[in-house]
Amino acid sequence: MNELWQWLLARYSDFTLFTIAPTVLVNLVYVIGSLVCLSFDHIPQLRKYKIQPGRYTPAQKMWACARHLVLIKLLIEIPLTLSSYPLLRAVGVSSALPLPGASKIALQIILFFFIEDAWHYFAHRLLHVRWFYKKIHYLHHTYSTPFGMQANYAHPGETLWLGFGTILPILLFGPHLLTMWLWIMIRQVQAISVHTGYDFPFSLRRWVPLVGGTAFHDRHHTKYNYNFAPLFTHLDWLLGTAWRPENDPRGR
Repeated sequence: MNELWQWLLARYSDFTLFTIAPTVLVNLVYVIGSLVCLSFDHIPQLRKYKIQPGRYTPAQKMWACARHLVLIKLLIEIPLTLSSYPLLRAVGVSSALPLPGASKIALQIILFFFIEDAWHYFAHRLLHVRWFYKKIHYLHHTYSTPFGMQANYAHPGETLWLGFGTILPILLFGPHLLTMWLWIMIRQVQAISVHTGYDFPFSLRRWVPLVGGTAFHDRHHTKYNYNFAPLFTHLDWLLGTAWRPENDPRGR
């Protein structure tokens, strides 16, 4: 791996590795992940795992979502990433060899998820305050039946506000560039996965304590004022926003 990294350092400029590479990686992950998730609706064997049986988003609404996402990425996400080089350098992100070990990378990414989850929880709750919901967050809730591509479907203000949670751990710890690449890609996969609308037997929530998974977040899209955290469940349980059957007189 060090040899491959040395080859990248010799072939590409730091600006390319710090800005263009993350842009390509994140959007490639998003496109592939979205297409994989869209395929689920066309595989009959997977229907038993659908959280909201029989509810599918019409094709025209998916195209509307896709058009909005292209604009958000072209006008906000990509320009911000391409202009981030001085900031990343200032906070200590480095591309130098040797590469960090696998255990260090794993521990940092786990820590990053807890930091991002906490930011997202409180920032997300704020977006459910009436004014912010009516002016900004309503857009993400256009779809009460989530699908993978919808993960980043949001108002530009929400894109910046919630998206800061992904950048926050990088600003705090200035990790190695490789760690940053992996973090933003894994975070993108996680965001897509909780919007798939399917709860598979291999879901991480079945094996890892505190993880809510797709079923937990899908409930947020039907109950709105519950289950605010994107990955873990502890803040929702501790602060009384985890959905329970008794919250709904119909018990659903």
